[in-house]
Amino acid sequence: MDNVDRISDMPDDILAHILSFLSIKEAVHTCVLSKKWRNIWCYMPVLEFDFKRFYQDQTAASFGEVLQRCEVKFVPFVRGVLQNQEARLDKFKLQWYMPCTFDTTKSVAEVILDGIKFKPRVFSVNFCRCYIQDFDLYPIFTCASLEDVTLELMGDFIAPNSVNLPNLKRLKISLERIDDDIIDKIFLGCPSIEEMSLFESHLCTSRISSNRLKKLVVDNCYIDEERWLDISTPSLLHLEIAYKSGLHSISSENLTSLTNACIDLQLPRGSKQATADDLIVLNCLSNATSLALRIQESKESVVKINEKIKGDNSNHPSFPKLKYLRVEWCMDYFGFDLIAFFLQHSPELQKLTIELHDYIKNVTKKSSDLEEPKDVFLQRDHLETVMIVRSKLEESKKIADRLVNSLNAHVNTIGEIITKIEFSIFRL
Repeated sequence: MDNVDRISDMPDDILAHILSFLSIKEAVHTCVLSKKWRNIWCYMPVLEFDFKRFYQDQTAASFGEVLQRCEVKFVPFVRGVLQNQEARLDKFKLQWYMPCTFDTTKSVAEVILDGIKFKPRVFSVNFCRCYIQDFDLYPIFTCASLEDVTLELMGDFIAPNSVNLPNLKRLKISLERIDDDIIDKIFLGCPSIEEMSLFESHLCTSRISSNRLKKLVVDNCYIDEERWLDISTPSLLHLEIAYKSGLHSISSENLTSLTNACIDLQLPRGSKQATADDLIVLNCLSNATSLALRIQESKESVVKINEKIKGDNSNHPSFPKLKYLRVEWCMDYFGFDLIAFFLQHSPELQKLTIELHDYIKNVTKKSSDLEEPKDVFLQRDHLETVMIVRSKLEESKKIADRLVNSLNAHVNTIGEIITKIEFSIFRL
């Protein structure tokens, strides 16, 4: 059989698509294969520039030397690829997680804006270890082709006078400061937005209000203690809150469509007692069918939660649609009251998962010290599945056994109890 190069006989657009699965450097190197391949890489629909992969290919005496050498070469390489790009981009992605010099920071800011000129559908920039001065966000927030945007930037930004992203559906953004002005402009200028993630930012906004938003993530953001973030999103299906400040900074209303939620449950530090507002987010999750709670490693938080749920039943939320509940809790401060609370107030609950985390500093609470729930809290008929995830520590086993005994005492029938042992489950 004759040696036939069937790959090279493929149409150029298919070859360019195949090259997009390679790294940029590998794709460029294909230009030496033959005359046919000389310019194929210039038509790739996807350009992903990862500084980490770039410097991993280098050899030098020290990490600092490698970093300096690659910093000098990386930006000209990115600029050269963009200058030779002949086709409109479907995706532009740039990742740089290393510190760099001021001059390089300016150059990276320029190539970020060069990338947006190709009107990509997906635009992702992670440049969070270097401070960009006077970076103008306007070209990004007015690129009508964008449907999916990720911005992770640190610096002094020039906020856009207006936002015009008619096709944007997903926005993930991390800026040093996010205020009401930016949020209002985003919702006004993004009529198709369905997903928003705010992460590692100082939130200076007082409201997130949208009739279209279906997924909202607030991850590792700082909210001033005196400020409240009001969330009003009637079409929201998924809510995730994992952040530095306590839930006293969040209030939610009009979450009638919510089905899935993942919440870091942390009460205000330093307060003497739990208040009605401390668990205000739980009151807004009554329509959820799947709920995950992560309890912060604060003994105060756990004590206050237990005090609150033992209090006046008239103000307790109910979860008539909840079928799946996962609770992650530090073993050091674990008690059964929260579990008992959900068993009582979630009549449709089918699967309960409890993860017992070893507190890395020490484990001081003994299994014999754990409080049993008040009998008034529960006596329910059935659970389909209970899964308990624990470590190999003996104390972890004792707590898990105690938990199983308590569940068996207060639930008439449990279809299956699964104990999963992991080598170590640490929460810092």
